[in-house]
Parts: sequence; structure tokens; C-alpha cells
Amino acid sequence: MARLFYLALALIVFTIGLSFAYQNHQVVDLNYYFGWHWSAPLAEMLILSLIIGVVVGYLVTLRRTLVLRAQLGQARRQIKQVEQEVENLRSLPIKDVI
Repeated sequence: MARLFYLALALIVFTIGLSFAYQNHQVVDLNYYFGWHWSAPLAEMLILSLIIGVVVGYLVTLRRTLVLRAQLGQARRQIKQVEQEVENLRSLPIKDVI
């Protein structure tokens, strides 16, 4: 049911984006540093800026994700070591102490 909802939502967003691109087909000029100039339709520039934002956001969070995965692996290894130590202690015979 959730897949159907997300599919319908994606279809609605795609339809709205397509109609936006159709309604705004005028050419927009982009002037950047060093005399760099680019002319493209408004929808193309917006899609490109969205893609650049997604890629930059992914790259910014990638480092933190890798650090957290390394910490998770280290914690799992420590848990296995402690579990093994507990198992070894449980298998020791109990000595009578008086």
C-alpha cells in the first residue's frame, strides 16, 4: 500500500514538473565568474541546480556516514569480545569459598 502511495506521489510530482517545464520554456541567461555565460530554458536550469544541490548534499553527508559506520563496526567488535568474555566466565567452575 505504501509503494502505491509513493508511486502516485511521484507521478503527481513528475506531472507538475512537466507542466512547469512546458509553461516556462523561455530562455534564461546565467552569467558567472570569468566571463562564463550560459543560456538555457528556465526548467533546465532549475533541474540542474536541483541535481547539483543533491550531489553536494550527498557529498557533505558522506564523510559523516562513513565515520559512523566505522564506529558501528568497532562497537560490534567490542560487543562480540565482551560476549565471548562473559561466555568464558560462565564456563568456569564455581569454587566453594568458606
